Amino acid sequence: MSSDVFIISTARHPNAPVAIRQAVELAGLPVSRIQDAIFGSDGSPSFPDLDSITRTAGLACPSVGVSSGLRALFFAADSVLCNDVELAVVTGLETDSSAALVLASPEMVGRLNLLPRARLAARSLAGPEPALRLAGLASTDIEISKTGERGAALASELLDELEAKSARWGLLSVGSAVLLLERI
Repeated sequence: MSSDVFIISTARHPNAPVAIRQAVELAGLPVSRIQDAIFGSDGSPSFPDLDSITRTAGLACPSVGVSSGLRALFFAADSVLCNDVELAVVTGLETDSSAALVLASPEMVGRLNLLPRARLAARSLAGPEPALRLAGLASTDIEISKTGERGAALASELLDELEAKSARWGLLSVGSAVLLLERI
């Protein structure tokens, strides 16, 4: 079993189904390939009808909501690592915008010839030190850090900034939850 999960694409839009469709299209995938939709409440006071959002986006997969966009990324990564799914879309629902990210397993990257933007290098619910230790890095290796409350949007912003600056390592944190990204 591989220990890698890749971000293939990201998209932001005020309308969640549009953000999802854009992320899937940017990944070069038909919507029928997505096996799971995980939603995180990033500033939205309550969950809308997630099944309706999923269907409106053109997906025919199950959907679930968790407490935050970063938790949604963790949940999707766990699903990929456990071989439950090979392609998932994570969407951070905000009051005025949504951020969608398509995640893939290494097997699906190879089979469909996908071009990953980043690898989820490590995650932690106990701050940055455990994630850095797991990735074999020091804090000085991190080139860009983002902190905030909206994990899916932060992941998208961090990835854009890593690419714009040709940086390799980025860290995002929401409270004590941390995600370490390696730009590919």
